[in-house]
Amino acid sequence: MVRSAAALVAVLILPGFVVAQEPQGTHTVVDHDTLWDLAQRYYSNPFEWRVIWEANREVVEDPNLIYPAEMLVIPGLPGDEIPVEDPTTGDPFTPFEDPLGDDLEPDLGGIPVDLIPFGLRRARPTDQTRTIFYNDTARARVTVEEARSTVYVPVSSDAVYSAPWMIGLEDDPESSGYVEGFADRGARGSTMRMFDQVIISMLSPVRVGARLQLYRVDHVIKDVGQVIIPTGVVTVSTIGDGGVVGIITKEYDRLTHGDLVRPLPAYSPEAGVYAQEVSGGSEAMVMGFAGTHVLTNIGHVAFLDLGTDDGITIGDEFILWGDAVPTDRDGSLQVIGVTGTMAAARVLSMSDNVFRQGVVVRLAKKMR
Repeated sequence: MVRSAAALVAVLILPGFVVAQEPQGTHTVVDHDTLWDLAQRYYSNPFEWRVIWEANREVVEDPNLIYPAEMLVIPGLPGDEIPVEDPTTGDPFTPFEDPLGDDLEPDLGGIPVDLIPFGLRRARPTDQTRTIFYNDTARARVTVEEARSTVYVPVSSDAVYSAPWMIGLEDDPESSGYVEGFADRGARGSTMRMFDQVIISMLSPVRVGARLQLYRVDHVIKDVGQVIIPTGVVTVSTIGDGGVVGIITKEYDRLTHGDLVRPLPAYSPEAGVYAQEVSGGSEAMVMGFAGTHVLTNIGHVAFLDLGTDDGITIGDEFILWGDAVPTDRDGSLQVIGVTGTMAAARVLSMSDNVFRQGVVVRLAKKMR
């Protein structure tokens, strides 16, 4: 009877653990994490991101949106075998075999719930120090609840400062100056990186501590306009006879000699203030895209033919014009940059390659 009871427990618990996706551990999300990056980190294969998503569906509703402080379970990959040891000898044994023997009754009541899947090990002394692999499931639940109650800004400052924009085909980009080169005369190379000191030729006065946006004309959308791509942010550190010296504090694209500078665009989103559903919203047309990609994907930026002159602000969201109810939406866009006559909107979701030049979208959520 004793042996059959232990065998039954092994049948119920161990098979799913040996060949299925039991947790390898957990990961607390930090800024800029993505499921793609986590799959690369833990599996050395970013295409396995769906494994992490499936294991965390209760926490992650949208795989494109994970938030700092969320605790994610990192499961084993399907088919991975996790060795199971005999708790009495330390030797490996096969599933369905009773590792406890004929004369040892399994004491399930004394085994912590978090240890039962790991081979029916006996409970540890209460004063034993936890290892780094201990998974505090109670704390994980608390962390998830804390993440859900945390307030966020609808659009990050980096998203706004790195948002591209568009100017007319015959227009010259307005600027306050340009990057002359490295402040360190011994520096070589055409590409600058974060924390490099650079000399800026300013066309207007600037103060120490001022933050400037670096940018350049990237390419032309035929019959539409010129695409301007932000390359980084520089903070003015010194003003002297040799010119203005700044330190590159953000890097969004390749930084080169001759990049233009201007004051950072205004950033006004507030934590906890999100776009709200509206009916009968304005209609806009997709004029083109910031990148030169063939197929549109999540995170790509589209240019819309509405701007601040039409009441559009950062954080507003658009959906395909023909979508009637939220559950039928084939794609959504969020405004991350805006000028008087156009808006830069990143793709939040899409069911297919639905966003193309000429597609009409409708304002569905408006910042209050």
